[in-house]
Amino acid sequence: MLFDSHTHLNLAAFDEDREQVLKRILKEKVSVINIGTCFETSKKAIAIANQYENCWATVGLHPSHTIPLKIDKNELALINSKSEFLNPETFNNEFETLLENPKVIAIGECGLDYTYLNDFSGADKEKYKKIEENEFRKQIQVAKKHKLVLCLHVRDLYNEALDILEDEHYENGGVFHFFTGNISEAKKIIEKGFYLGFSGVITYSQNLNNVIEKIPLEKILIETDAPYVAPVPYRGQRNEPLYVKEVAKKIAQIKKLPLEEIEEVTFKNAVKVFKLQ
Repeated sequence: MLFDSHTHLNLAAFDEDREQVLKRILKEKVSVINIGTCFETSKKAIAIANQYENCWATVGLHPSHTIPLKIDKNELALINSKSEFLNPETFNNEFETLLENPKVIAIGECGLDYTYLNDFSGADKEKYKKIEENEFRKQIQVAKKHKLVLCLHVRDLYNEALDILEDEHYENGGVFHFFTGNISEAKKIIEKGFYLGFSGVITYSQNLNNVIEKIPLEKILIETDAPYVAPVPYRGQRNEPLYVKEVAKKIAQIKKLPLEEIEEVTFKNAVKVFKLQ
């Protein structure tokens, strides 16, 4: 069995064949967590989770949704919108009402990612950095309140994110999804009780081989981040949860362990971190 710990079947990229994709993963006994990125995609993730026994959901506000950015057509199909920009959201009480559903197992994806601010001027950049951090802190506080784990989106700001988590006295654990940092950052994250999620990028880049080789398998989750970053041999196509097997294969190759062991341990890791038993 395989566990895709971070995917987005709730996004618009799957609107035309979502049911077929879900039936395929159910047949192959692949479990998935559909990750919320804003209010609407969080609601959609819950709707899917309620329909399929092998699916769970998170509720969260991605850093990119805290600032005015161009609409990602893979994410949201806003057919009636006359603007190409999304209005920023805030993690408010409306989000918190979604947590009543028993198939919601985490808060996120939330975190820090300043790469979205590259096109803003100095003053606006600083303003939006503060907004990102504030929305991140709000979601940490809600996770603490409801005793939920965090699904973290952090890009090149691992130490800053860890400092905020410590400042908020957060101790419920979770996963730094799509990890791309170095071995020092990986060890710090693990020491704080978090897991590391690896995506299909490891199938075509060797940058993370050293990290994967040195950290315990018991702290690794595998993911697709579908519909994005499809692994080899599907690179350039729309990604989907079945392709998480390619991530497992690559980790088996790097760690020189049987594929079956990688699948079994990463499945157990996902069950453990998201408290599914």
